[in-house]
Amino acid sequence: MGEAVGLHAALDWISNQQFYSVDFVRNCKKVVDCVHSSLDNSSEFGCIIYAYKQLLENRFQNSHVEFNRRQANRVAHELAQAALSNPSPHILLMIYLHVFGV
Repeated sequence: MGEAVGLHAALDWISNQQFYSVDFVRNCKKVVDCVHSSLDNSSEFGCIIYAYKQLLENRFQNSHVEFNRRQANRVAHELAQAALSNPSPHILLMIYLHVFGV
């Protein structure tokens, strides 16, 4: 769930920066597989993936999402873990409000 929310937040931020040809590399195979799947998932996770797909289709036609093993990108993984260990409550609230439209 956290990987899906993080991916959606990153996509939204990149869109706001007006970058539209971006390749997204994730180390969570389940998220990447769900993004490429045509199956519908009505769970909370599925709703986040659906919102991500909508952003991808509407704003990132020249972009794609691919899977990369965590071991192949160890430095990026360690930076992400460090960022998650001390997140700003404001950022978490903004992500939650944006994703769930509360």
